[in-house]
Amino acid sequence: MDGLQFIPVNEMKQLIIKNWQTSTEKHDLTKCYGVGLVCGSPSGNLECIDIDEKYSLSGVMFNTFKKMVHSINKDLLAKLVVQKTKNNGYHVIYRCSIIGGNIKLANRSTTEEEREATYKKTYEAESIKGVDDLKAKERAEKAKNNDKVRVLVETRGVGGQFVCHPTPGYGFTYGDLYSISEITVEERELLHSVARQFNEVFEEVTAPSSVTKLKVAGKSPFEDYNERGDVVGLLESN
Repeated sequence: MDGLQFIPVNEMKQLIIKNWQTSTEKHDLTKCYGVGLVCGSPSGNLECIDIDEKYSLSGVMFNTFKKMVHSINKDLLAKLVVQKTKNNGYHVIYRCSIIGGNIKLANRSTTEEEREATYKKTYEAESIKGVDDLKAKERAEKAKNNDKVRVLVETRGVGGQFVCHPTPGYGFTYGDLYSISEITVEERELLHSVARQFNEVFEEVTAPSSVTKLKVAGKSPFEDYNERGDVVGLLESN
């Protein structure tokens, strides 16, 4: 497939080559477990929206996403290539003249059940490594407290890649690698805007506690007027 840059990945979806972000070197994919598709300029300004359905509490996030896009632009969905992942997520694939890096578009807070699962998984992993029980519990508790957010939707753009067909567990539900289209900047922004509607986590913006005064040489206009201005005379003349 001309214009697309593929790279080998292992069973953990980890890349097994270096300096792949901008390289167009062709690789032997006959002996690797899976295939990654590089985004950005190596693949003709390719970008992907990764919708992680496994973290959706409703289980219908992708269908809702499609309905929202279609209600605004009835022609856009037909321009997109869609791939289903082995974890029942979806990759929405397209090209655009302007793309960005890897952007988190929608997050949600972790549930108490998920945090408890993180504690259990970390404790078991530390115990298997032979870590002292008290230390294993401390590390598990720290991991639990740090487990605050699940990423629902994010992009793969400049400097990014995603695993694709024919990797086991991945398959196309609409289109294929031969039919990737270029969409307009406005259509891309529409897709991103709809994805952001699923965001439930907002960062608090803290106002500065104090304002630093800018020091300038000489007197300010206000100081100069206070010294030279005749306020009484001005009032009398008016």
